Order: sequence, then C-alpha cells, then structure tokens
Amino acid sequence: MVFWWFSASLIFWMPISITGLFGPRGVVAFHLCQAWVWLGSTVTGIRFSMAGNAQLDRSRSYVIVANHQSIYDIPALMLQLGVPFRWVIKKEVRLVPMFGWGLYAARHIFIDRSQPKAAIQNLNNAVSALPKGISVAIFPEGSRSADGTLKTFKKGAFLAAIHAGLPILPVTVNGSWRTMPDKNALDFYPGPVQVHIGTPIETSAYTRDTLSDLIQAAQDAVAQHLDPDYPHPRQAPHPKPAVDG
Repeated sequence: MVFWWFSASLIFWMPISITGLFGPRGVVAFHLCQAWVWLGSTVTGIRFSMAGNAQLDRSRSYVIVANHQSIYDIPALMLQLGVPFRWVIKKEVRLVPMFGWGLYAARHIFIDRSQPKAAIQNLNNAVSALPKGISVAIFPEGSRSADGTLKTFKKGAFLAAIHAGLPILPVTVNGSWRTMPDKNALDFYPGPVQVHIGTPIETSAYTRDTLSDLIQAAQDAVAQHLDPDYPHPRQAPHPKPAVDG
C-alpha cells in the first residue's frame, strides 16, 4: 500500500509542480491536488458528505476557518467546499521532497510559526494579494484535536480577514479524528467524514479592537455543528414484543 501510494504521488505531484508555475490563480494545480486527495481517500475507504445550505459567491474570496481533527480534514475541505483555495502551511512542509515543492508551486502559503509577528505579517500580505475568487484555508486551532473536541482559535486568520476585508467562512468537520486517531499515517480506519459549511461572517464591521468578538463568532459557528461522536452507531432494532400462549 505504501509503495503504491508513493508511486501514485509521483504521478500527480510532478504535473502539479509544473502547472502551478503558470497563471496567477493556480486553479489547474488545485484541481490536480483534488484528484490526488480523492484517489488517496477512495483507496483508504474514507467517504465524505456535505451538510449546510450556505450559498457561496464563487466570485468572492473567503478566509476559510475549520476545526482540525486529522490529516483527512485536508481532502474533506478540498473535495467538499466547491471553491478553489490556498492552504496556510507551516514552513517545514516546504522541505518535504516533491510534496513541498508541489505545494509551493501551487501557491500555497507558508509561514514560520516560530516567528509569530512575522508570520502574521506574511499571512496578511498573502491574503490581501489573493486573486479574485481564490480563497485561503487555515486551521485556527493551530494543531489537531486528539478527541474531536474544539480548541481555542488563534488570531492570525482573523487579523488577515480584517486586513483584507474578506468574509470568514466557518466550516465544521465531523468524524475525521476517528479515521486517524494519531499522526501515524499507517494507522487509519475507513469511515464517513462530514463537512458542514456555515454562513459567511462579514468582517467589515470588525476592527482590531473588536477582534475577539470576531474570533468568538467564528468559533461559535464552528462549534454549533460540531459532533465529536459522529458517526453515531446505528441503534439496535427494538425487540419484538413477546406473544402470549
């Protein structure tokens, strides 16, 4: 399985790296990334579904904020949101052979988390420079939740949204922590993962002084649809009543 997946990755990441170099939007590279994560998810038996009825304006850019439970959150968002976007990724990933270069060529955003002030400034600049209709996605918890519960959101994504005047798109992922309980890529379990797309939160009324209110509004929107017990086990059928005689 590992050898097969590595071989398939070679097939996808070479064209991703090449196509990412052409055009300012990087949409072709994004769609190739979608194909890659679809293949990986299908092979490992992960089934995605979408909930929520938010109508997204595909001509706009959004700052997508989602809870983070496992590596399967990445294909969940890429395959279910229906809008092209760029990930915010820690800079160390860029050093991963082939994979890191492909992400860089596809114009994903790398930040140095060891330098918080510089990271926020770089994120502000990158989000402000997004082409129209291209969004950015970030996990504001900063790291994965081990049990599916929600951790406190960090401020970087929200500062960038206010700075660029972009709406926040809250997204809730359910069930992915069960598919990979730890960070061991070889320890995964097939199963369903649900993505709930919330209502966009306009940031025009927020400033740095009311940043905490925006963060709380986004965290509440994600938490509203969070279900750490998803998927619920099927209820056993009620036993038939005994028949006298």
